[in-house]
Amino acid sequence: MRDLFDTFIKKEDGVPNPPDLPMPFIFNLRDAKQKVIRLQSNHLVAEASNSDPEKLSVVPNRFVQGKQYPIILGVQGGSSCLSCGTLSQPKLQLEDKKIMELFEDKEQAARFTFHNIPEGSTHRFESATYPGWFLCTSQKSSEPIRITNRPGETEITEFYFKRILTQ
Repeated sequence: MRDLFDTFIKKEDGVPNPPDLPMPFIFNLRDAKQKVIRLQSNHLVAEASNSDPEKLSVVPNRFVQGKQYPIILGVQGGSSCLSCGTLSQPKLQLEDKKIMELFEDKEQAARFTFHNIPEGSTHRFESATYPGWFLCTSQKSSEPIRITNRPGETEITEFYFKRILTQ
């Protein structure tokens, strides 16, 4: 995760030069029960299958300060991003927002930001806009990923988050 932040955010002033911006890093996501996260009908679902996981585009949110790693998660090559919405209660959804535009837009990026919290070999993803709410999957297969404020109960909030090195 440190590589992602070092690549996107320059040490000198913390602001990258837009023409020099790298491409988003690509990651796979599986829940702790090894269900793969895949895109189906504009929803991310967790499936118990041998199929390939969805390729997630990931960039840091350089505007959010904290000890965890604030990141933005995109699908479809970064043309849609995972959001918690703007209501009083979070509603997990994919929005048609380009990940690199969100990287540049402090106001828009907040609802798309998740703190990536490493815990041993797994990671938790807490909403930056709704503290205490975490990405989760159901114990059942083929259910959409959701967000919960009750981690450690029935939903799975631990994920394997692996970078895919591209050529």
